[in-house]
Amino acid sequence: MKHRQMKSMTGFGLSKSQPTHSYIEVRVRSVNGRFLETRFHLPREFVGLESDLKKIIEKYLQRGTVDIFVNRKVKTGAGPSQLKVNKELAQKYFTAYKNLAKDLKLDAKVHVETIARLPDVIKMEEANEPSAAEKKAFLQTAEKACSACASEREREGKSLKKDMETLLHQLEKEVGVIQNLREEVNLTLLQRFEQKIKSRLVGVEIDSNRLSQEIAMQIEKSDINEELSRLKEHIKNYRQLLQESGTQGKKLDFYTQELLREVNTIGSKSSVSKLTHSVVEAKTFIERLREQVQNIE
Repeated sequence: MKHRQMKSMTGFGLSKSQPTHSYIEVRVRSVNGRFLETRFHLPREFVGLESDLKKIIEKYLQRGTVDIFVNRKVKTGAGPSQLKVNKELAQKYFTAYKNLAKDLKLDAKVHVETIARLPDVIKMEEANEPSAAEKKAFLQTAEKACSACASEREREGKSLKKDMETLLHQLEKEVGVIQNLREEVNLTLLQRFEQKIKSRLVGVEIDSNRLSQEIAMQIEKSDINEELSRLKEHIKNYRQLLQESGTQGKKLDFYTQELLREVNTIGSKSSVSKLTHSVVEAKTFIERLREQVQNIE
């Protein structure tokens, strides 16, 4: 069984066919969507086939807003013809003749041949209803269009995957920079806390053990080690999802939000310009990842 590759939710498919009595064109266009939403634009003759169409779409597409446009033209002179008599119009012509004769005080007889020759009373019409064979041909055409759309989504998905892998690698490098800054940040914080506490306690005898404990508590509150650990785990899971087959868009979206949450927390703890700069860089990569994820099936 073939594994499903990562797919974009943006795609287009076109297929045409010529059954015995008609020309059929099916266009399938898909864009982003949280779930699978199908919107049909069908000629009256094919409205009854919507449920069959939906099954075909679900076979190829799992998420996205999908529009199905169908154009059907009956071939000129094709199919059985029939004579159609417009009895209501004939009656109006007949009444008009009778009234005219009455107004002119004429004893005129109206012959059926006279009424029959008048415009639109009797017309030759081509049969317009699709046969069982044409309906089958239409569904086959629709399936080819859906398959073409799915193939285009897969091609786009490969490109998205490549871009996302690059962005994830860049994010990982920036997280490494943040990791390397951690000790420097903690040392800077240590010096700041010592100076701050000593300046407030000028002339007051200081318990060195108590001072060390207070500083350690403050450093622990500002330490970013837990956030870094979670970031690394999220990146690991993210990379694994990119390698898996099937529909992963919702999971990737969840992990993108988690990545942003951890980086924002690190940013809120940052009081060193170098760290703030790295946080901004990391957020830029995550935002670009989020833009890409919005289009993954």
